[in-house]
Amino acid sequence: MAAAGWQPSSTPGHTNPAAFQHLASSVNQFSIARAQKRRHEFEDDSTSVRDASMDRSPTPERPKRAPPKRARVQPQADGTSKVDQNLKENKAPGGTDDQDVDVGVLLASLPPQSLLPLITSLLNAQPSLKATILPLIPRPTLETATQALSHSAKKLRDAYPYSSAPTFGQSTSTFGFGRASNTNTPAFPPAHHNGGMRDSYIISRLRPHISDFVAACCSYLPYFSSLPTPSHSHSESSSSTALQSLHKDKSHPSETFSFLCTLTTHIISQPALAQAELVQQLFPRLSEEWKGWIVKVDEIVNQSGGMFGSETVQGWGRALDEMAEAKLVDGSDVMRTMRDLWVSKVGWLIGRTVQHAMDEY
Repeated sequence: MAAAGWQPSSTPGHTNPAAFQHLASSVNQFSIARAQKRRHEFEDDSTSVRDASMDRSPTPERPKRAPPKRARVQPQADGTSKVDQNLKENKAPGGTDDQDVDVGVLLASLPPQSLLPLITSLLNAQPSLKATILPLIPRPTLETATQALSHSAKKLRDAYPYSSAPTFGQSTSTFGFGRASNTNTPAFPPAHHNGGMRDSYIISRLRPHISDFVAACCSYLPYFSSLPTPSHSHSESSSSTALQSLHKDKSHPSETFSFLCTLTTHIISQPALAQAELVQQLFPRLSEEWKGWIVKVDEIVNQSGGMFGSETVQGWGRALDEMAEAKLVDGSDVMRTMRDLWVSKVGWLIGRTVQHAMDEY
C-alpha cells in the first residue's frame, strides 16, 4: 500500500503555472547570458586583430594605372613637307633668340657636300628665295657648262634599254678658237633600231634623263645668250630673264658659239627617239639663240667695224656645215637655215656666199 500511497512531492510544471514560469525565466536568462558572452568574445577577437594590424606599418597605396593612350596620327596639312618638319625639330634649344645665332659660323663648320642639300631644302621651303640666290651664284665658266652638258648627255645615252645604243666618239672641232680640241662630244651616229621593243617603253625609260638634260641646257643658256633682254617676257621665266640681263655682254661670241655648238651636237648625236623629244623641247629656244649669236657677230663685224681671226671664222663655218648636214628626225632645216643666215651676214670674211654654200652641198 505504500506504493499506492506514494505521491510526488511537487506538482508537475504543466499543472503548476508558477513552477513553469520560473523555469522559462531561467532558460531565457541563460540564453541571454550566453549570447552576451559570445558577443563579448567576438568583440575581443576583433579588437585583438585590429590592434595587431595597427602594430604593422601601413602599406602605401599603389597608384592606379590609367589605360595606355593610343598615339593619334594626324594627317599632314597641305603644303607641309618633310623640310618643314626638320625645321621644327632643329629649332634652337632652350627657346634662345635666333638673333644670337650666327648662321655663318655654323655653315663654315659644315662639309661642302652638305651645303647643296641644305640650300635645296631651303628653296623647296621658300621658293621666293630663288630670285635672291641666283644673282649671288658666280657665272660658270665655259668648261664647267660644257662638262655638265656632256655628263647629262652621256647619262641619257646610257639609259637606252638595249646594248646597241650608239656610243660616244671623240669629235674634233675648232669651236671658233682656231685649234682642235677634244670636247667629248659624240660623233653623229647612224640610225639604230629599237631591238623589237616598243617606243613607248623606251621613252618611259628615257624621260627622266631627257628632263635632266633639258634642265641642264636651260640652266646654263642664260649665261651664254646673245639675245637682247626682253622688256616683257612671256615665253621665258622671270629668273632666266633676270640672269640674262645680269650677264648681258659678258659672254664673248666665241664662248657663245662653243656652248651652242656643244648643245646642238649633243642633241643631234642622240638616237632617234631621244632626239625627237629634245628637238621638240629645245629647238624653238635654240634657234632663237643661234639667231641672236649671228646678229651679234653681224653687229660687231658689219656695224661696229670689229674683226675676228680668219682661223676662228673658218672654224665656225666648218662646224655650222656639219650641223646643217646632220640627219635629224625633225627640224633638219633649222640648222641649215642658221648656216645660210650666217653665211649671208659674215661669210664674206672667208670668201663665202649663200649661193656658194648651196653649190658646195
